[in-house]
Amino acid sequence: MIDLFVWEWEWQLPLIATLSVAEVGFIAVWARRTSRGVGERRSWPALALFAAGLLVFALAVMSPIGANDERLLSMHMIEHDLLMWFAAPLLAMGSLALVANGRWLPAAIRRSIAFLTGPIVALTISTVLLWAWHAPAAYGLALTSLPVHGIEHLSFLVAYIIYWWPLIAAPSMLGGLQSNAARAGYLLAGGIPSGLLGALLSFATSMWYPHYALVPGATVASALADQRLAGAIMWYPGAIVFALAAALTLRAPATEPLAIAG
Repeated sequence: MIDLFVWEWEWQLPLIATLSVAEVGFIAVWARRTSRGVGERRSWPALALFAAGLLVFALAVMSPIGANDERLLSMHMIEHDLLMWFAAPLLAMGSLALVANGRWLPAAIRRSIAFLTGPIVALTISTVLLWAWHAPAAYGLALTSLPVHGIEHLSFLVAYIIYWWPLIAAPSMLGGLQSNAARAGYLLAGGIPSGLLGALLSFATSMWYPHYALVPGATVASALADQRLAGAIMWYPGAIVFALAAALTLRAPATEPLAIAG
């Protein structure tokens, strides 16, 4: 399997430009909010959190992990894990500092945030997209079309920013869950879909994605073994992340977010 792995980085200038614009835009909004004295004490960590989220996204997509996502399903799953379990919550925590209670936002945007980050809606969006993109037809299309692949990654990122939002927002913020018990239950409900999908991949006796058996140097046996590894990568690290988040949730005061939001 190691013969299929390449060590190159894929420097994607359009993606670098997009991430740079996102960071500059975030800094501009942050500076404007800080200049008004809104959340000045807590706004500095927001810069680091948001920048870290963009960095994780860039590493997932352009590092050898992303460069091998069309060769090894296991690398593709690591890429998805980085987007969903690390980049998304970091970006959500950075963004929360700017949104706060949302009073400065237009009413239409406040209503949209409140709707999308409602626990049932957020959980539904993330679960549907997770399973839809891992359906063989959609997954195969992403492997053969660069634009579709980019949409897949972006939709994972946005869906899981929405997913993490109710968990890390304080009850006074838009979309925030009202109690630790609600956060723990929300985490449990969110961990089941990815755990089940990982288990199905791990114990499957046939290939879900024939593309990986057609990669030069691969065989059906090696591709199936890699698929089982990919399922384990989705299953176990995700379970660890959810367990840690649950522990932090249960220890957090009921009136505070899971982590520093700004």
